[in-house]
Amino acid sequence: MLNTTRTLITASLALILFGGVISPSVVHADSMDNSDSTAVTTKATDTKNNVKISSVELPYVLVSSKEGNAKLYAFPNAPKSLTAEQINDSDYMDKLQADYNMSDDTIQNLKVSLNSFDGLDLNMSIMDAMSSEEEDVTSEQAIQSASDSYYMQAWIISQIAQEKTGRIDYDTVKANYQKELRPVLSSEAMSPMLPTMDKFFNSNETNYNGLKDAYYGMFTSQNKLDNYYKTEELANLDPDATRRQIISIYHKPLSYLLNKQSDGTYQLSGLLPEIVAYSFWFEDTPDPTPTPDPTPATSQPVTVHYVDDQGNTLKADKVLTGKLGDSYQTTPLDINGYAVTKTTGEETGTFGSTAKSVTYTYSAVLSNGGAAATIAPKGTVVYATKKIGLYKKATFTKKARKQWYAKQKRINRPMFVVTGYAKSQNGVKRYRVKDVNHHSKTDGMTGYITANAKYTQRVYYAAKHQKVTVINPKGVNAYGKKNLTNKKAHYKRGQVLKVKKIVNKNLTTRFVLPNGNYITANKRLVKALN
Repeated sequence: MLNTTRTLITASLALILFGGVISPSVVHADSMDNSDSTAVTTKATDTKNNVKISSVELPYVLVSSKEGNAKLYAFPNAPKSLTAEQINDSDYMDKLQADYNMSDDTIQNLKVSLNSFDGLDLNMSIMDAMSSEEEDVTSEQAIQSASDSYYMQAWIISQIAQEKTGRIDYDTVKANYQKELRPVLSSEAMSPMLPTMDKFFNSNETNYNGLKDAYYGMFTSQNKLDNYYKTEELANLDPDATRRQIISIYHKPLSYLLNKQSDGTYQLSGLLPEIVAYSFWFEDTPDPTPTPDPTPATSQPVTVHYVDDQGNTLKADKVLTGKLGDSYQTTPLDINGYAVTKTTGEETGTFGSTAKSVTYTYSAVLSNGGAAATIAPKGTVVYATKKIGLYKKATFTKKARKQWYAKQKRINRPMFVVTGYAKSQNGVKRYRVKDVNHHSKTDGMTGYITANAKYTQRVYYAAKHQKVTVINPKGVNAYGKKNLTNKKAHYKRGQVLKVKKIVNKNLTTRFVLPNGNYITANKRLVKALN
């Protein structure tokens, strides 16, 4: 699997702001060794700021479009920000880490971030803050390398997406590679990528077809893009705009990473410790020179929208008002059966002379009963209860069929992750899926399957049952935590267990036993008795 050069710039910044958690060396992200961290000396400044950080956003990927900026949170179901009090509470952080499967590095970065800006000049550019006398690479070279790296990733995603959706063919991809991407890879910093990319794009169509899903999946999943955008949408990703946005961010002052609160404290941006940004459209408009306004501007409202991933309103809009220049902060609502998966607009800021809007987009987590239960939310797992086919297109034909899946016993039913939705030419609903039968030769295949509940159903129970019996030949374990860690007991096949309640865990569910322990609610492993 390809190692990317995505840390070319953010590593140096992270070293300054996060106390050496990440090495500043220009290396691959997946092979960095924290033990090799080198101290960085920032440029001297006469300005000393005692910045008090009262809250920290969790990491997100910034995506710009003509509709505005969207934050793709790395942990979409977790709180969007944490207070200093929460970060300093070890019990709270341990539970947070367990509930949302956060890495030790993520937790450590949150803890050290509270004092990360002490003594730094907030007017210093992010680029200048990265300067190091001990490194051979200048900040300008690092920015160029980083922008080239994200150009490469955006280019690969958009080209493969265009080819997957039939907008271009392989010959066009190959020609575009020679014209657009290969010259970028010829630079000194990107040249290590050249042999790999030549082999992928510049050899033959068979080799390309054999690797494209792996490359596409890697670049979209590591940056959470596949959780928020369909392939048809990612075909419009703009590599040039992505490059411009990366460069723009690093020329901004350090204050860009801080949002001042009404009490004088600051919230640290979730762009740290690793700045990741992509663009469908980007225009960096410089701040104009202010001129006297004979008619003073009046404050305009901030409207907050709460919609599902189909654009339907889930809760009434909330309109925030205040004096011009006053701070505002929006928060998502708790909506039963839904979790926030995307935020568009500025959640925090100041009231200005133009109206603003913030949109919280939710995806269904549980659909209890009725027709809603027949359509699985994006990101959940379904299995086939009867013989079904996997197809290249939403309109099923013999020519478009990629694979047959035979009817299997319950414990062996083929499983698929729902990655999106489509309709056939006749308007019949389909799931866009990825095969997740890990011990099968079909593992990783993508395509379309029927959404008819007579043929496909959700793998995880969506409603509480009084009792379940274990049907997995190897039994199931009970755990002390919802993320199925801290093993407490093992139950053999055939054992009947009483159920107290059912709870969500991301887009899956767990049964809670009367003793408070958790077991899986996977229908291939347990069966409801009522």
